[in-house]
Amino acid sequence: MAPLSALLAGALVGIAGVPEAGSLAMAVPSTQAQTLPDGFDILDRCVEAIGGEEAYRMHKSEMMSGTVSIPALGVDGTIVVRRQATTKTLVTIELAGLGEVTQGTNGEVAWSSEAGQPAKLLSGPQADSLINEANFYGPVEPRKTYTSAKLVETVTFDGVECYKLELVTSWGAHQIGLFEVETGLHRKTSTRASAGSEVFTTETTYSDYRRVNGVKRPHKLIVNAMGIEQAIEFDEIEFGAKFDKKLFTPPST
Repeated sequence: MAPLSALLAGALVGIAGVPEAGSLAMAVPSTQAQTLPDGFDILDRCVEAIGGEEAYRMHKSEMMSGTVSIPALGVDGTIVVRRQATTKTLVTIELAGLGEVTQGTNGEVAWSSEAGQPAKLLSGPQADSLINEANFYGPVEPRKTYTSAKLVETVTFDGVECYKLELVTSWGAHQIGLFEVETGLHRKTSTRASAGSEVFTTETTYSDYRRVNGVKRPHKLIVNAMGIEQAIEFDEIEFGAKFDKKLFTPPST
């Protein structure tokens, strides 16, 4: 799920109209890194924890539907995420009283639209991040997704011991990832505003992992985008979904 964090955060930021950055809380340190394993070994273990690369690559499309709420705004709504290998993704969020926002990519360009505004093509780092994070097979391609994975320490997060990794993505994003020591599952991604910054533009936590067609997928996410928290619960996750060929066509601008 991690590669979807930018798409989900970007879509939610658009509909909520929040400011550009926030300093977000991190987990509590518990152990230093001298006796801990290699960072990429932890990422490999996460691949196995969700079912393994072979099981994941059996799938070529996915549709996730559920609910979304933004407590600070007092609003609730629906979310639908449609994904198709290798880098096609469309996120649609509709909140009562605020309208609909969509954000997507066909692997070549990225776009977004908000209620009452024309669709627009995205450019620069924002587009690059969305396109790269939309990689369908990103969760089982750690060495393609990350150029660096440095284990810093173990921390306690949500009452569970986790490995804390400093990550650099292949498109230049600097992140912190938390992975459960016992299960190997990915629990949190925090994206820095810039290298070494203690300001995090987005944080996404993952929980309620359930097996879907041989692959464990998180059904509950908390996205903290620019200081505004949004709760997402997926009621249904379907692999093998069929989409109209025009679904991932960029809108006319």
